[in-house]
Amino acid sequence: MRDWILIALMVSISFSSVVSAEEENDAFSDAGLTLVALRNDSLDSNQDGIFDAIRVVLVINSSADWTVLTLTLIGEYSGLTVTEEQTLSFSSQENASITYDSWAAGQHRLNLEISDAQGILLKSINIGLFDLAPALRTPKIDLSLDGSEIMQTGDECEIRRIFWDETGPRWGQDGTRSISGTPFTVLDSDVYLDCSDWPAGEYSITETYRNGLGQTATDNLDLFIANRPPPQFSLDINGQGQEAQTPCSVVMVSDLGADYTIFTKEWSVTPPVSMLANSSTIDCDGWAPGVYKVLLTVTNAEGIHSTGGEMLVRLPSDAPNQSAESPIQSQRNETQTNSFGIYGMATLSVILGLFVFVMMLKSPEDDELEIGDLSMLDESGQPDAQGLSTHTDDSGVLWRRHPDGEVDWWDYKSNSWQRW
Repeated sequence: MRDWILIALMVSISFSSVVSAEEENDAFSDAGLTLVALRNDSLDSNQDGIFDAIRVVLVINSSADWTVLTLTLIGEYSGLTVTEEQTLSFSSQENASITYDSWAAGQHRLNLEISDAQGILLKSINIGLFDLAPALRTPKIDLSLDGSEIMQTGDECEIRRIFWDETGPRWGQDGTRSISGTPFTVLDSDVYLDCSDWPAGEYSITETYRNGLGQTATDNLDLFIANRPPPQFSLDINGQGQEAQTPCSVVMVSDLGADYTIFTKEWSVTPPVSMLANSSTIDCDGWAPGVYKVLLTVTNAEGIHSTGGEMLVRLPSDAPNQSAESPIQSQRNETQTNSFGIYGMATLSVILGLFVFVMMLKSPEDDELEIGDLSMLDESGQPDAQGLSTHTDDSGVLWRRHPDGEVDWWDYKSNSWQRW
């Protein structure tokens, strides 16, 4: 009798367990739902001959007038999970298809969960374990330089930033990009970096990326920018040694035909004259006769400069009475003399004779020097131009001009004309 009671109790316990399990798993059926069909298809989305995605297809019947369900496909790989959701609203029967794209090479475990409109889980289905290749492009960074690895400041220089990540955005796991080694701030949206205006120096540029799935990418780029040498140029003078008021110009000529248009140009002329600023050419037609020191400083965009200079000589005109700055020369046939002038010259000659007699009493060496000096003076004690046209420039220097164009300047220390 006792044995029969034990057998009956065991049967009762077994029956209760089966009923409980069925009740726990019948939430889907209790909602009036029936899973008519379920299958999964392995896909090769990029046509490389390797499966990289799983498509789950199912057919659901409902006895309710209107049903709202949420399908959640969960993919697990290496301890990380991603989910893909789809909402169904239907009456009677509905077909559904939901796809899982692999984001890493390896084994992925898939589960399908079906929940009602309130988010209550109605059914969980183990889809299986699949060996897949990535269906989406994994993160990549590539820094490419358009230009030489060794260049000078101001050279054309451009860095192209190639970047992509399809897996992070696909599963809502976008990452962050960071770049270092650049002299200026770089935005993620900057596809091209203009390095033509970077200061001279050695650069090691590194860009890195990491998304929420733990995938990373990095790339490095090294380049060297040397300081551009100072501007090399010369000054070409047109009108050197010519008379004032004749064509004259000073032109900056860059070496090897380099373009210095945008460079800053500062002219300095002594004695000072008026001229255009920041120009490659200055006009010296109207400069007064004399000797000028012309300096030009050229500065490039990097602040590097060089200075060049030339001496410019402008001669007085030999046309009489043409320039207010030149002494007026009278013609002999136009000169009137009177008796007072003759007597005055005679008196001056007597005085000069006495002066020479006194000077002869000095040492022979001093005598020779003083006579030589006095020979360069006229009767009035002024420098004797010997009939040549003279001119005093802005610096107070007295000039005389020979018929062949040669000029002399008066040295007050030695009381003599010195050839220029």
